[in-house]
Amino acid sequence: MKKGTVIKKLFLTLDGSDDNYLPYHIVVMAGEAEHLKQVNDVHVDLNIMGIHDVCVLENASQHYKVIEIRIKECKDDGIDTRIHGIKIKSTRERDVGLNIDIFKKEKCVRYPKLDGYDSEILYRRSILLQRFAVLLDSVIQYLVPEWEFSLGSFNMLKSIKPILPLSKKRLSMLDTFLRESELGNPSGMPKLFINRQSAADHKSDPSLDPECKNTVFNQIYEGLRPKNRLDKPLDYRWSSRYDQWWECKFAAEGIIDQGGGFRDSLADMGDELCPTAADTPVPLPYFIRSPNQYHEEDANRDMYIPNPSCHDYSKYHWIGQLMGACLRGKESLVLSMSPFIWKKLIGDDVSWKRDFSTVDRAEVKVMETMETIDQVNYKALFGEKVWTVSLSDGSIDQLKEHGDTIGVSCEERTEYISAVIKARMKECDEQISAIREGLLSVVPLPVLELLTWDEVEKRVSGDAEITIEALKKTSHYEDIEQTEARVKYLWEALSNFSNEDRSRFLRFVTGRRRLPAPIYICPLKALKEDDTDALPESSTCSNTVYLPNYSSAKIAEEKLRYAAYNCIAIDTDMSTWDE
Repeated sequence: MKKGTVIKKLFLTLDGSDDNYLPYHIVVMAGEAEHLKQVNDVHVDLNIMGIHDVCVLENASQHYKVIEIRIKECKDDGIDTRIHGIKIKSTRERDVGLNIDIFKKEKCVRYPKLDGYDSEILYRRSILLQRFAVLLDSVIQYLVPEWEFSLGSFNMLKSIKPILPLSKKRLSMLDTFLRESELGNPSGMPKLFINRQSAADHKSDPSLDPECKNTVFNQIYEGLRPKNRLDKPLDYRWSSRYDQWWECKFAAEGIIDQGGGFRDSLADMGDELCPTAADTPVPLPYFIRSPNQYHEEDANRDMYIPNPSCHDYSKYHWIGQLMGACLRGKESLVLSMSPFIWKKLIGDDVSWKRDFSTVDRAEVKVMETMETIDQVNYKALFGEKVWTVSLSDGSIDQLKEHGDTIGVSCEERTEYISAVIKARMKECDEQISAIREGLLSVVPLPVLELLTWDEVEKRVSGDAEITIEALKKTSHYEDIEQTEARVKYLWEALSNFSNEDRSRFLRFVTGRRRLPAPIYICPLKALKEDDTDALPESSTCSNTVYLPNYSSAKIAEEKLRYAAYNCIAIDTDMSTWDE
């Protein structure tokens, strides 16, 4: 290094598509050539997509004559590595080109809450937040030392949790906590026999199977239960690189499960717990549609909450364990729960107006009206109100003894409103507590305290919004050119798809309903002379879609949509007669 140079930031340029060439564990050594010392230890996020600059050293406090970058480990135990560049910043610079222009009104249209604030004030506040984040990073490792993560807590940071994503040390601490709490991979992989046809029959008419024994969820739950005293249940605290937790054998489907069947089973369970279709019955009793699903105008109308009437806490505990395993690894269990539930799961504070409105906005509005209405109109609107409240599952909770026979007077409305809020806010606390207990048996508490609720949701369930840009970033081409007509038709079709259509397509190709998930695009090997306008094929084990030639974008869209919704069974790995 040039004499007097003090490194502010040292980056390695990496490409997430490099697979097992991608560096995972990096150690930075610095000092005199003969006396190097370790100055940083970095674990790279293996879920990065495309080209990324990964910071491996920042804010050095002195000049180092020699900097040595040691790549100790690669993704999936790769034996060779690949980097695409090294960048050094030796003078202090403002991050991400922060300047007053980005706070001008025309550039803040996506953030309506900032409307009315002066751009100068917003700019100064952003500078203050940046400086605060630097101070936080200078002490965060002392709040809960990494060697005491199993005993410590970041609960004292709750008041500044929205600012934690600005921390540059947070993610590396999370990786350390997860890595140090691993218990090792299982000695063997459970093999499960699953009948998806019986699960589909139950899904169409749950009354045929009141105990839900035929659901994929319960078939897997029973299949994983220890068969004798010597069998140990799965602890789910394995390495993030352990990417197949059990092997599936689907009845009457020719499958050799190398990961695709397993991912399909997770997707099946997610769709049984929280179905995406609003007009179908919910096959399992553990979650119910939130009251907002019945109010067309609400932005959170596709959400679910734990069922206050279901007391099968062992199943809720297992759901929490599955969520923890997803958070530790790369898989997703799609649970479309309201932000109110996610916040309670990770221990965040919740409020009635801001948070419970994501569950039942109508109830919040009724209580607001009841609180502010004058005495003259109170009797007309609430004259028949009694001391009861209807919970999300339709059950009636008595707020007083014999409350269903006692009217609520105008003078008592404040007390009544407080009782309603208390009852509704805790209506599924027991179920949430069981899920959280299972989650914390797999993930250390400090991990939840360092993540925001929406970060936890994305790590567990993936990103609900599937954009064309995100799909393109995660796509790779093999033996096919991006300029070919069928590839162009593919992207044109996906552009016309709804978010639900893209989710179905993603599942068709990868077995996952949400990103992140790599996609490999290959040409379909023709079985006959002309395969034009045939249905696409896929291999979920390798995340590959095989594209035939299409005569038009319209036909491509029709065929892709049909495959996404109708071609779910796995029947090309082997003959079902081989079973």
